[in-house]
Amino acid sequence: MNSVRQWWSLPVDYGWNVAYARSQQALHVTRILIGIFCWFYGAAAAIALTIPGLGDSSLGRLALWWTVVTTLPIGLAWLIGGWPSWRMSIAFVLYADFVLAAVLLTVDEPSEMLPMAALFTVMGSYVVGFHGPKLFTAHHLFAFVTVAVLYASAMVDDPAQRLRTTLYLVMLILVMFSAPLICHSFLMLLRRDATGAFYDPLTGMQNRRGFDAAIGNLDRRPGTDAVVTAVVIDIDNFKAVNDRFGHEHGDTAIRLTASRILDVFPAPAVTVRLGGEEFAVVCLGGLDSVIERSEQLRIRLCDATDRSPLTASIGVAHAVVEARGVEAGIDELLGRADKAMYRAKRLGGDRVAQCSDPVPARPADER
Repeated sequence: MNSVRQWWSLPVDYGWNVAYARSQQALHVTRILIGIFCWFYGAAAAIALTIPGLGDSSLGRLALWWTVVTTLPIGLAWLIGGWPSWRMSIAFVLYADFVLAAVLLTVDEPSEMLPMAALFTVMGSYVVGFHGPKLFTAHHLFAFVTVAVLYASAMVDDPAQRLRTTLYLVMLILVMFSAPLICHSFLMLLRRDATGAFYDPLTGMQNRRGFDAAIGNLDRRPGTDAVVTAVVIDIDNFKAVNDRFGHEHGDTAIRLTASRILDVFPAPAVTVRLGGEEFAVVCLGGLDSVIERSEQLRIRLCDATDRSPLTASIGVAHAVVEARGVEAGIDELLGRADKAMYRAKRLGGDRVAQCSDPVPARPADER
């Protein structure tokens, strides 16, 4: 029972899952495959409309036509659009489950439609890949209820084929529930361990590896250039804090700094502990707004009620990052923000400095 509770409470970051898939160059291919599979659903419904006996009832024909009509634009949206938000992803799962259930329960010949319930496994694979235990459970409970109703209808409608219908049910249980549950359990455990490699254990912020994976998840329109602002934060004279108060208090100060950075720069800004007492933030938006928030952070860090009030040198830089070179563009931007941070430190620290270097022009052959 304790293992079930742990499984149920496993945290799942949909945005991180998407960002990780994008960082491994798998998201684009996955998106295309989902769009094509949507069209296969529509094609299957169109074929069912031509089979005598399957689309005779008015409700059955309506469900099949609805599948044909709606899967065309949804498949196109997957092919040419961006990856959906968390809410849109859940809406897509609900849409697929309800449409499939409507077709299965309204089309005639329930004994012939029962094996088709295995199509729930297709959406189950998507849920396993990007969502957590709660949506996984909801999806499979809905599938189980649909299969139970369909099985009961088949047993009543065709009593002579009860043995075959029961065989279909046993095979469905193996296909729909056993294999996905095993895969989901192992994937969740692997994801939990992998996530630990992407986060700093002291602060809970992303480390550099996690930061690189999350950059692709910035809330920008896919395929378009974006104005991006980078902030690099370095605590002034942190060695003196460790020497005076000890390393345990130094760790507390690092955690407090991280907490205040996250308060001032909440998601969808991407935050990272680069190492030691150095942090970075990357976000979309105007330069003036980010400089204003950087000043707020500088003031909050120097809180007189703290045991050891901190000051920080903060560097800010912004640029238009090209869609085809996001990672390289942001690395370049962070380098410019880092130079601004060191300029603030040379001026005495406890200040925000903006990078005044011109944005380097790209060679003509890179444009």
